[in-house]
Amino acid sequence: MKASILIPAYNAAQNLEATLLSCVDQGADVVQEIIVVDDHSEDDSKAVFNRVATAHPEFAWKWAINPNKGACSARNHALSISTGECTQWLDSDDLLGTNKILNALKSLEDNPDQLVACPWRPFINELKTGLLPDFVDWVTIPDFSTPADWIARNTYMGLHCYFGHRNLFEQAGPWDESLAINQDGEYLTRVVAGSSGVLFTKESQVYYRRSSSNSVSKFSPEKAISLFRSTESMAQTGLAVEDSRRMQQMISNRWQHFIYTAYPHAPELLSKAQSKLQHLPTPTLSNPNAVSLLSKTFCALFGWKALTRAREYRDHLRGK
Repeated sequence: MKASILIPAYNAAQNLEATLLSCVDQGADVVQEIIVVDDHSEDDSKAVFNRVATAHPEFAWKWAINPNKGACSARNHALSISTGECTQWLDSDDLLGTNKILNALKSLEDNPDQLVACPWRPFINELKTGLLPDFVDWVTIPDFSTPADWIARNTYMGLHCYFGHRNLFEQAGPWDESLAINQDGEYLTRVVAGSSGVLFTKESQVYYRRSSSNSVSKFSPEKAISLFRSTESMAQTGLAVEDSRRMQQMISNRWQHFIYTAYPHAPELLSKAQSKLQHLPTPTLSNPNAVSLLSKTFCALFGWKALTRAREYRDHLRGK
């Protein structure tokens, strides 16, 4: 078996070479092809691709133009033109760790209907000098989880943590190209639900590039609509796998996360989310916006809504 590595790219010239070299490091004996689908870039992404491809002719390389627009559309197109028996997703600025694909292929030899996942680490700029602390206790994640176990636990995994047979991703249906946020969470929940379980391999690792600018994309009513729809989809998928108290608790926390994230945008959707919580267990999710001691103290004194308003006012003054 070999894997197709599928990479959507938009103005990715700055980091694309490092990403492609992490694919090359996997070895041509386990990589069927490396596919980059360009999402209408305006920089030198193609020149970077050509340079790496020319330097490593032992690999099969494909450069394609996204027929539509957006990362979800690019991923759908990449899967449609891939030929590998297995699929490895990868964003154009993230990195695969040593032997990631080899280890995943070994795990799938006797478990073809399962997904393989692995730990991830964040980094800034260069991997060798910018690796950030790992605050996740990976030991607590079992070596094997049923689909219900994995979805109910609601463990966050980056897209490139996952690996599986191509038909497993095809059977889940296409990426929802209408979503502007939480596309991977919605899609991967469907993929996990269609698998026979998730194998967690601690021998492998992938790396997620964080921006060094500390900039945060502004939330909007349009994103609120997408987040609501993706949360609905994840809830429906989870309950279809297992209608249980623990799954309802996960869904309750997902709706509470929507409320924390979307406030004060889209008041009608916030009201609908509150209505859904009335029929679910009490959320146990802490406010993800209150991380520092100062923000937690502010929340305790004035409430989480006041914290959100204060931050929006601060960002307005800063011109964000």
